Amino acid sequence: RDEGCDVVWIKANTKLCPKCQNPIEKNGGCMHMTCRKPGGCGHEFCWICMKSWRDHRQCNAVEEDATGKAATKHELLRYAHYFERYLAHHKAEQFASKGLRQASEAVAELFTKSLGVTVSDVAFMGNACNQIRNSRRFLKWTYAHGYFMKCDDAKKRLFEFHQAQLEGTLERLSDIMENTPWGSYMGDEVISFQPFYDLRTRVISLTSVVCDFFSKLQEAMQQENFAGA
Repeated sequence: RDEGCDVVWIKANTKLCPKCQNPIEKNGGCMHMTCRKPGGCGHEFCWICMKSWRDHRQCNAVEEDATGKAATKHELLRYAHYFERYLAHHKAEQFASKGLRQASEAVAELFTKSLGVTVSDVAFMGNACNQIRNSRRFLKWTYAHGYFMKCDDAKKRLFEFHQAQLEGTLERLSDIMENTPWGSYMGDEVISFQPFYDLRTRVISLTSVVCDFFSKLQEAMQQENFAGA
């Protein structure tokens, strides 16, 4: 195998842990990353901005303070800011459309067979996957919109506020759907199904909130609240 191709693949698909510099591959859609042990240090961080996940709030906004000779460099950084987030959501959308959906369908089937729950009891998984996929698709285009958007600072901040609300809640939902050890909710050692139904309620609630934030941002953009100063 060509070592040069290996290097190119590593650069394109991995980042270094900001704490221990261990290379980490992103193999899911969620932006919440963990430097897994063994080999890693256990540090949790945001895949996009690389800041600690514990203190992470949002990283969708870009500073617009370039002046003089720094303007050209700033414009390149500004483009990189929006493009990186567009690309991250595009890849996450692809994962939600195939990998996450297939995994969720397999888990749902296991639940109906091993726990005897009804199809309607596990329908929340498919609904969550659909909402994640649709939200990823929408969010990636909001970054294209944000790059070309020309409006006053107040409208820009309002747009970024709505965008951050959708993005932040979506990451919470994606984190649960991708990283929950679903196998721990089934098996002979399970003495109560209540934890499963508690998680189900949480996912349904988060899916509803994501849908609500999606609709609010979509409605505002359709009304052209952010189109022009």
